[in-house]
Amino acid sequence: MGREDERRLDGDAIVAGFETMGRYLRERGSVGEIAVYGGTAILLQFDWRTITQDVDAVVSAGGREDLVKDAAAYAGLLHDLPPEWLNNFVGGFTPLTERSEFFSAFGSYPSGEAPGLRVKLARPEYLCAMKLKALERADPQDKDFQDAVRLARETGVTDPEELNRMYADFFPDEDLPPIAQVRLPEVAAEAAAPGTAP
Repeated sequence: MGREDERRLDGDAIVAGFETMGRYLRERGSVGEIAVYGGTAILLQFDWRTITQDVDAVVSAGGREDLVKDAAAYAGLLHDLPPEWLNNFVGGFTPLTERSEFFSAFGSYPSGEAPGLRVKLARPEYLCAMKLKALERADPQDKDFQDAVRLARETGVTDPEELNRMYADFFPDEDLPPIAQVRLPEVAAEAAAPGTAP
C-alpha cells in the first residue's frame, strides 16, 4: 500500500463527503440512509478520536445501494478522498440481525436543506461490543484493545461480567471469541483504572 492510500480522514472531510453525497442523491430524486460504524462512529461521538482511515458503513435496508455507492464515488473524486473512503468491509463484525436501538441519528445532508442522505451512528455500547469481538484479529498496534477500553469507560461498563453481558446483548447468537474472553479482564481493569483519560 502506497503513502497515498494511507491518507487519513478527519471529521470535516467526512462531513464534507456526506454533504456532497446528500446533494448528489437528492438531485436524483432519492434519499439514502447509511449506518456508520468503527473509527468514524467513534470520531463523530467522542473527542479522543480525531482521524480515521475510512468510513465503515452499510446502506440501510430499502435504500438504493447502487446510487449511494455512486454518490460516495462522486464525493471521493470531488474532495480527493482516499480510494474506498466509504466502504462496507464492516460486515464481518456485525450480528446477523441489527435493531434500530443499536443506532442513534446523526444528521441529514445536505445540512439545512431537503435531505438526500440520512446518517445514523452505531451507539457506544454497540461499538464496544464490536471492538471486543475484533480482539480476535491480529493487531500489532492493539488499536481494537485501546478502543474497547475507552468505549467501556465511556459507557461506564468496567466489570468483565458486565462487558460479557453487553457483548451478548448485541451478539446473542455468538460467543465472545476465545482470545477476547482471555483479554476481557484486562479491558475491564484498564477501563476502571483511576486517573486515566479515555
